[in-house]
Amino acid sequence: MAQRIIVSQIGARHRYVIPRVLEKSGLLYRLYTDSSTYSVLGRIASQLKRLNVRSKGLSRLCGRRIDVSKDRVYSSDALFVKTIINKVCCKGAIETQMMVYDGLSKTCIRWGVGDADCVYGMYFENFSFLKYAKEKGLKVVVDIYERPLTYKLLSEEIKSNEEYKVFQSSIAENEKKHEVRMKYIEDLLALADYYTIPSIKVIESLRGFSNFDEKKVLYLPYASSIVTKDYSWNPQKHRLLLVGSDIVNKGLLYCAKAATALKKIYPDIDFRVAGLSRDEKTSSSVFDDLHFIGFLNKEQLQAEYCSAEVFVFPTLFEGFAGAVIEAGSCGCPIITTDNAGMDTEVFPAIYIPEKDVNAIVDSVIKLFEDSALRDSLSKRVYEYSKNFTPEEYEKKLVGYLSQI
Repeated sequence: MAQRIIVSQIGARHRYVIPRVLEKSGLLYRLYTDSSTYSVLGRIASQLKRLNVRSKGLSRLCGRRIDVSKDRVYSSDALFVKTIINKVCCKGAIETQMMVYDGLSKTCIRWGVGDADCVYGMYFENFSFLKYAKEKGLKVVVDIYERPLTYKLLSEEIKSNEEYKVFQSSIAENEKKHEVRMKYIEDLLALADYYTIPSIKVIESLRGFSNFDEKKVLYLPYASSIVTKDYSWNPQKHRLLLVGSDIVNKGLLYCAKAATALKKIYPDIDFRVAGLSRDEKTSSSVFDDLHFIGFLNKEQLQAEYCSAEVFVFPTLFEGFAGAVIEAGSCGCPIITTDNAGMDTEVFPAIYIPEKDVNAIVDSVIKLFEDSALRDSLSKRVYEYSKNFTPEEYEKKLVGYLSQI
């Protein structure tokens, strides 16, 4: 039974929900992380923000707020410094990616494991530290949050579409990132005592690796970051929504082509895209019929989910799509692919083949024209999404970790 757990993570993944949940449950021993509001650079960034000095980097760092007792947080700027040095020295993609995966390990090893009995790591991050902890007798749990082949699939998608020529320069980098992942994956699967995995789709993707052990799987879908107290879906006629900042992965191209086709049938259609702006990455005329509304805060995003008639999300290679359960939590009917990570047998949505523009168009028309079906799907997905509340996630996570 794990009682003193070290969480090792780079960045504010899930807004530090895992260390917060474990501290609340009395299981958190320490959090080992990179730059945050507790680190030296983080404190400097906070002071500069108070002096009205503005920059994206400062805002990002000030946003890494950890709601965990300060005495449990070990936060180092070492990885940030190494990243700057790598850029100055023009290091290659392989060196850069390996640094991201293992650049904080020496610092974590120096911090040691104390009286901890378990370490919880995020996928490939701090791999050498995970090995060190295992040698010291700790149980090792890793969060495998997406498919290992994601970077390879991303490169293939860019190569196959002329509209993505603006991303051509990233192909080589993605292929190098894939190469690095393949160096680690088998060793990681063998090293870990358990894997927390958010979706059946990720489990399926791991079955092709020889060291994957399905008996180690702890099935743990993530919680929705948006939870509505009451059913408040109030759709605007012919309004569609997609949420995401990753143009290629989320299938934006197929939404764009569907929007153009739908506009011929419904001239008043408003296909909104949150999380992206119209810039050089979306400059192709193929995106002209999408309405880019930029980055939104949680309250604005909830309003978009509640006012969209349909949430369209033809994602290509997700681990577990938080946007889908956010939409469901607001009662917005969903059109998506099985790549979203939902259990298609039970999660209420219209599922379509990937990269299928006609399927998007036909499914949208079906919901626009059949209000009874649309409203039924809304109510069913709203009710089912109650399984993805933070409370449910906390119960499952603590239940797993307290029994290993």
